[in-house]
Amino acid sequence: MAITDTGSAPGLLANILQEAMFTASERSIAGGLVTVYDMTATPGLVAQVPVYPEISADDLTDGGDLSTIDSIDPASVTITAAEIGVRADITDLLAESSAQNLAQDVGTMIGNSIGEKLDTNVFAQFDSITQVINTAGGTAGAITVNDVLNAVYTLRGQNAPTDADGDYNLVVAPSVAFSLASALAGAGFQSGGATALSQTGNNMIANSAYMGRIFNVKVFMSTGVSADSAADSIGCLFSPQAFGHVIKRPLTIREQRDESLRLTEYVGTTAVGNGILKNTYAVRIKATPQI
Repeated sequence: MAITDTGSAPGLLANILQEAMFTASERSIAGGLVTVYDMTATPGLVAQVPVYPEISADDLTDGGDLSTIDSIDPASVTITAAEIGVRADITDLLAESSAQNLAQDVGTMIGNSIGEKLDTNVFAQFDSITQVINTAGGTAGAITVNDVLNAVYTLRGQNAPTDADGDYNLVVAPSVAFSLASALAGAGFQSGGATALSQTGNNMIANSAYMGRIFNVKVFMSTGVSADSAADSIGCLFSPQAFGHVIKRPLTIREQRDESLRLTEYVGTTAVGNGILKNTYAVRIKATPQI
């Protein structure tokens, strides 16, 4: 039976939390690719995110009034925050016999699982994007450089805004990224070539998920994107303003001692929500995993 006595060494929980927060921020890439809204100081679980319409300018005559009035009446997207969490049970015997840093190990496990779950929930929205590339036949096939270029010009045609660097984002599963990386490593894309991959963004994104940049697109691979070897994987090329991510409560870790089992439970939770802000600002790219 669990009791509330923590029974932990002084400072251990704080060290676990610090390691978990660092690991989750390194593991998760979604927060840096979509539009994030902070609800930590706002009552309630539901965020009403305004989505502003496009307006058009008119030709004018001197002294003439504007005949067309565009009403700036934004629609809204409702995003509801909910909890996600993980529990790690550490027995006394394991803690006593571990040659590793216990706080670091537990924090890393919790941070990895929370970070991966955050990305999985954000990228699960890819399947609801209506603009699709590579849908011919029963099997989509490997992702190609032309698929990326096709998606870029599809978004350009929608006036989809880029990020601060003038780029869109592409996220695919590692088994799909393999064929794209192989193509980019071929003739014409090697270092020094006219179409070589740019390293712009490396200083901003110190993460192994970042593959490179091509056609004003930052390319990422993530295990948060589903990749069934027997079916097509759903990646996406998108504007940061296509998706919204709401943070209601940042990552917290609590501990609870279970004396009868001689272990301590470490529970990490956060409260977040996700939604599609503008469907036309994203392009779903179906591809068959190649490994």
